[in-house]
Amino acid sequence: MKTLIIETANPKILGELVTVSRLFAGSADLVVLGEGEVAGSYGKVFRAPDTLGANLGSGLSELIEREGYQLILLSATAVGAGIAGPLAVRLGAAILSEVTGVGADLSIERSLYGSKAVAQYRAGAGPLVLTVKRKYFEAAVLAGTSEPQALPAGAQRITLLEEIEEERQGIPLEDAEVIVTGGRGIGAGENFAMLSAMAGLLNGAVGASRGAVDEGWMPPGAQIGQTGKIVAPGVYFAVGVSGASQHLAGISNAKCVIAINKDKDANIFKRARFGIVGDYKKAVPALIAALKENA
Repeated sequence: MKTLIIETANPKILGELVTVSRLFAGSADLVVLGEGEVAGSYGKVFRAPDTLGANLGSGLSELIEREGYQLILLSATAVGAGIAGPLAVRLGAAILSEVTGVGADLSIERSLYGSKAVAQYRAGAGPLVLTVKRKYFEAAVLAGTSEPQALPAGAQRITLLEEIEEERQGIPLEDAEVIVTGGRGIGAGENFAMLSAMAGLLNGAVGASRGAVDEGWMPPGAQIGQTGKIVAPGVYFAVGVSGASQHLAGISNAKCVIAINKDKDANIFKRARFGIVGDYKKAVPALIAALKENA
């Protein structure tokens, strides 16, 4: 299938989309959105002037129709989702959002009902637009760089007045190999200091459940789950996290989950490889002491 990737110059996201494209075809073309060096090599590379779908629709649809692309890949991020729907309408194309797997027979999978079920689809004739969920595909190694040619700009329907980048200390959650997450069960925002101390000893990052974010204990950017960050660390500590289906959807690719909760019936234990039933105020300091002793 002749494939086009549409994405920013973020190499990690690009790497995941390249992996997906290779399951369907040998190589893909790329439309890179906005500024930044383009990592990797592609058939053809175009640069779009911005990341706003309302401004890119006509230029992208004309390119796709002219080049005859059958598969269009975007990430299931705010940028990708903002482009995919309107683009599919312009093309009269089928669209599947938040794809989580591609089978050997090129069947396409996406999770449903908070990852409690998986649906499989088969691509038919005509162009197909897919948004790919983060962290479900191993990112391809992108060697070298590519020089893009300009994609003609369409009508500027929306003007970006200001863009505020969220400042977050430490390792980004999406890249962390170890994450220590606190839920509503930790009781107060100041108790996240204990989790931060533990994460620091493990060179990890600190996350939060939606409950903890709703309480105002952590910023929205720290939220892990279906409506937050999708993560895939090697080790994931869930401290005072009940294990709602939306949260479990965000950690479905975590390799080892360790749960600490006073409630022995908490849903998080069904996902955990190891669990401590007890007060985290006793368990976490004991873990910190053991880490310091073995440092």
